[in-house]
Amino acid sequence: MLPSMTEELGITPVQAGMLGGVWFFGSAVVSLPASIWLSRYSPKRITFLSLLLSGCTVLLQGWAPAFISLLVFRFLFVIVAVSRMQAEVLLIHQWFAPRQIGTVLGVSTGMMVIGQMIAVGLTPYLLIALSGWRNVYYALGLIMIAMACLWVIIGRERSQARSTENKGNQDQSPINVLRTYKFLWILAAAPSGAALAFSAVMTFWPTLALETLPLSLTEVGSLMTVFLLGGMAAAFAAAPLSSRIRRRKPFLWLAGILLPPLYVALFTTNSIFIAGLLLFLAGWNAQIWVPIIRTIPFDLQLAPRETAVATGLGMTLLPIVGAMGPPLVGLVQEITGSLEIGLLSIIAFPLTLVIGGFLIPETSPNRNGTTARDFEH
Repeated sequence: MLPSMTEELGITPVQAGMLGGVWFFGSAVVSLPASIWLSRYSPKRITFLSLLLSGCTVLLQGWAPAFISLLVFRFLFVIVAVSRMQAEVLLIHQWFAPRQIGTVLGVSTGMMVIGQMIAVGLTPYLLIALSGWRNVYYALGLIMIAMACLWVIIGRERSQARSTENKGNQDQSPINVLRTYKFLWILAAAPSGAALAFSAVMTFWPTLALETLPLSLTEVGSLMTVFLLGGMAAAFAAAPLSSRIRRRKPFLWLAGILLPPLYVALFTTNSIFIAGLLLFLAGWNAQIWVPIIRTIPFDLQLAPRETAVATGLGMTLLPIVGAMGPPLVGLVQEITGSLEIGLLSIIAFPLTLVIGGFLIPETSPNRNGTTARDFEH
């Protein structure tokens, strides 16, 4: 939607980068506080309120009369959307055994990518069918409000599971887990560079493709779904592959090694076929580590609120760097006059996965003799 939004609102490249990076800034602001405070309350109710308010803020984005109001409403959308993440952690603790959690998180990540893939593929057609980007936002906002109403009907909690949580852990601040397992800080920071590159690709590669490939807007949207298709396949495959090799760490450092050359090739190719192949491979490596990173705190068999805090730390540190991707590309584009050079400026950042993958301990519960106490301090 960026080209039509730019034309109507006069958005500059740096402002476009700000719109692309606001998800990361919002996540950084709210993730850790939400994991500490909102984990005290019913995850079903938190999920309902998050979906409802998300729908309202999407409607406001469709109404936004200027860039600054669009940016503010998008920031508010991110805050209420991210607040739902800790509720997901609590619900997973309630309903699933430890051996099932990797698969559950893989499915969760995969479904998220499917949603992104559908959105990217359909948006060019929706822009035409609904006569503009504002009506697309209105339609999406109404869908989210409908999802909130559906959640009231189908959402379930296991009250017995909640009542059996250690009462001492409820009274003690769950943030203490970050002192007990110090490697969680490295784990949280490890994927930040990959997130920076991912946000830049999602924001600007479609525009680069329009400039360098003989494709229309709808065709670029269809091609972009290949990037997300690779991510979807990786998300569903991560847990079975990790269980088979009995390791977590290789999925981090291998993705970090492969992403830079894949991005270089993607940003410089003039072949539609090669671009499609590179998009799939880059999408795979951009997502294969996501369910692995999310599973590691569960491997430690922490109390539910402690797991929420460990997850919240990752959702805080990762966006601080991830948010810099689109503005950085936009800034380099303004300086050099080349979007290709702007995108090439971010290719080395995924190497943070390599560094983190080698520094953290191996937590896979499938390794004999490994317990949570092995990782304390």
